[in-house]
Amino acid sequence: MSKQDRFKGIDWEDVLRRLTVRARQLFVAACLKNHSAALLQTAITPDDLARQVVMEALRDEKVKFRPGRASAVTFLSHVLENDFKDLLRKGLHRERCMRALDPCGKGQEDDPQYSGVISDVGDAGAAARHVETRAMLLELVKGEPQLEEYIAAVVDCGARKPADQATLLGVSSAEITNRRKRLFRLAAAKAAKVKRDVDE
Repeated sequence: MSKQDRFKGIDWEDVLRRLTVRARQLFVAACLKNHSAALLQTAITPDDLARQVVMEALRDEKVKFRPGRASAVTFLSHVLENDFKDLLRKGLHRERCMRALDPCGKGQEDDPQYSGVISDVGDAGAAARHVETRAMLLELVKGEPQLEEYIAAVVDCGARKPADQATLLGVSSAEITNRRKRLFRLAAAKAAKVKRDVDE
């Protein structure tokens, strides 16, 4: 059966609308359980999640819909709910990581403990330089949560190897490579701007 035959008769606008409603319900339920901060860590909205599920179904690679077993809405609702669980799990992990890395935060008992994390520093010495470097990097990538996470993994957690960074952040090694390249591009652009300002 061709992809066109499998998708024949499906009103994708209606499917997307129903999935969006379901995604919003899941997000609201999670927020009522005090998971709003964790969801913010993912930088994904309910509408984004619903669109992602529909796009994956249309690509017919990871999500393979087959008619006859269930309707498209029923099948994709299950996919959506599983994706939401994974998303929330990742958000909760990131939230705990960020609390553990916050030198001013109190943290919680189940927060991970990282070696090399700065909890209290003075105004001089290597620790202070470490904090200053971290602050400069975070200012450089301001507004890009993925790069902020990458910096936290490298600078605060001491994850020097891409494999360790990928494990810590719950992403693929290819994603780590992409984030590192983005960071280098931002640094190069900043250095070029500083040079132009000095030359002028």
